[in-house]
Amino acid sequence: MKKHLLLLLTLMLTLPLAAQTDGGAPAKKKKHPEITEVVSDLSAPQKHKIETITHESRQRTDALRQQQRAVRDSIKTIMDLDGDQSRTLFPLFDREAALQAAVSREMYTTKLRIDAILTPGQRATLRKGHK
Repeated sequence: MKKHLLLLLTLMLTLPLAAQTDGGAPAKKKKHPEITEVVSDLSAPQKHKIETITHESRQRTDALRQQQRAVRDSIKTIMDLDGDQSRTLFPLFDREAALQAAVSREMYTTKLRIDAILTPGQRATLRKGHK
């Protein structure tokens, strides 16, 4: 029991530290072109607002994904241990799922914020360009 508590305490202390680094993860390929590359008729204020929203959202999602990687690393380490690790693992599974939900919510909220800035025609152009 002491061994499990010590392991859990160690994880709780190291997760915030691991979340602050990129863990040496390779750079990801862009899935979609930037909005400013797809929609050519953006006004200067629209472009500035979209760039700000995108930058802020990217910072939030990157932080969430770093936390996800740290939780996944912890899960993998604990799963490799002998014996029943359910009491330690199940909360980590829940944390991993909550982080994924937070990433999805952030992405959708960002889409809504950008859609509010674009005209209907610009939204249509964006949807065609992202397919």
